[in-house]
Amino acid sequence: EIYTLSLHDALPILASVYFQMTKITGDRSYLDHAMKMYTWTRDTLAGGLFNKKEGLWWRDKDYVPPYKEPDGNDCYWSRGNGWVYAALVRCMNQLPKNDKVYKRLKKDFMLMSTALLKCQREDGFWNPSLTSTNYAMKETSGTALFLYGMAWGINQGYLKAKVYLPACNRALTAMVRVAVHHDG
Repeated sequence: EIYTLSLHDALPILASVYFQMTKITGDRSYLDHAMKMYTWTRDTLAGGLFNKKEGLWWRDKDYVPPYKEPDGNDCYWSRGNGWVYAALVRCMNQLPKNDKVYKRLKKDFMLMSTALLKCQREDGFWNPSLTSTNYAMKETSGTALFLYGMAWGINQGYLKAKVYLPACNRALTAMVRVAVHHDG
């Protein structure tokens, strides 16, 4: 049975644990179950929470179209997208690069990377709702998770440093300037 979990529960928390169990035990049924949850959330739940055209995840099943933010844009929750982005990294780290599941997750990682780069603000942060200007505050958790994923992608050779390193530097500078206090 596939449990109905929110985007932030099913993917980042459970999937990476299932992937780790496969690596520890050699039993691929854990990985298969994780991918069943991932695929269901990505492609089936509320018509699929992953917008393949945009490369971003809708906040949850209540925020897919026709829902729109007050400014008319779709609702792509920064923190939720960050959790998925980091989970893709954590899951891929448990697999050999030639595994078909690795290749599938890498494809989504690359789509997200392209989309996220377009959403970064000039000050280095991402908005709480990635494409909406209604919530233009500084969102540290999403920003930190995007920095983590992009840095990993650069280190793996998947993301061009010339393109993504400036985004990483802006994100790190923004968080250090705003989120890290003098007492650490």
